[in-house]
Amino acid sequence: MRYSLKFKLDCIRKKKEGKFVETPTGVKRKSFTTKLGTWIRIYDKLGVKGLKHDKMPLTVLEKIEIVKRIELGESVTEVGLSFGRGSSLVSKWYKIYRQKGIDGLKSLKRGRKKKMKKPSKDKNKSELEQLREENEYLRAENEYLKKLRALIQEEEKDQPPSKK
Repeated sequence: MRYSLKFKLDCIRKKKEGKFVETPTGVKRKSFTTKLGTWIRIYDKLGVKGLKHDKMPLTVLEKIEIVKRIELGESVTEVGLSFGRGSSLVSKWYKIYRQKGIDGLKSLKRGRKKKMKKPSKDKNKSELEQLREENEYLRAENEYLKKLRALIQEEEKDQPPSKK
């Protein structure tokens, strides 16, 4: 779930004042409490800027710096917080670095994978020709189903009645 900056800041303020922070509908209390703790640590380290969604992507050099700090013994969580990123993402980068090296960090693609495109209709054929072909296909399919139904009925006639 994606939370607005206003909501995050409101939750942080309430928590720091010692007030009860209500869990949003459809979210487990424990996971929300963990997320709230992360928001507080990010806010304390980076301020409001760290809580915003419009963070610029990190360069390869910044990712390498993250990896080197982890290799020097800093925790994944602390390194992630200092860059305003989640520990799961930082951990993923570290794993990729260990498997593929610097080249692995360079070739990371962002965003979702593209969905398969629907096959486009043949642009050279006119709409009328496409409709005729579709009609012909549907007629053949209809004939096939009629013959299949007739075969099934014939087989059922030939079999002796089952005893109950």
